Amino acid sequence: MIRKGVIAGVLIGVILLLAGVGVSRAQPADTGVVVMLDNESVQVVYLTFQPGEVVEQHVNPEAELGIILEGELTLITPAGREILKPGTVRWLDPLTPHETRNEGTTPVKMWGLLVKKSK
Repeated sequence: MIRKGVIAGVLIGVILLLAGVGVSRAQPADTGVVVMLDNESVQVVYLTFQPGEVVEQHVNPEAELGIILEGELTLITPAGREILKPGTVRWLDPLTPHETRNEGTTPVKMWGLLVKKSK
């Protein structure tokens, strides 16, 4: 349990560092997914969801951490429906079915982090 907390803390630190780096260089594209880092341990992506955009229910084999920067993202999981607002940090365990929706009128911008399984 402690290991999971340490890993999450380190990963949040990496995202915050990348967020700071992103400010000093060209901003990622206004739509879609921009892969900022991808190695054998982790993938860090900058995601933008346009108003009305839906990513239908799916599962990922890796654990996911999302940090909402702008806008409001609707997350639907077996646990229910949540509205994620700026500043929200949300963890999804591996293989959690989920759907995401931008039901608002402004783009949602967020950092996403996929924790890859150790070999």
